[in-house]
Amino acid sequence: MSGRTYDWSNGVIEYELRCDSCGQVFECGDDSYYSWPVLCAAAEAEGWSIGSGFDGGHECAGCSSVSPRAGLAAARAA
Repeated sequence: MSGRTYDWSNGVIEYELRCDSCGQVFECGDDSYYSWPVLCAAAEAEGWSIGSGFDGGHECAGCSSVSPRAGLAAARAA
């Protein structure tokens, strides 16, 4: 599972996105980590291959460029 949530005591939920292949955590320079759809969109804009849903497959730009799923991501972008 490449998605993870953190519930803080002040009621804030933060999301973490990890590559299923190498475990790299997606780093964003803004507050995208407060929304799963926004975090996924930011990662996809950085070249990540994002599957549907929280439990879907997610790969960083490096891994998605060498995996068979990369063809799916490229076809989706076209």
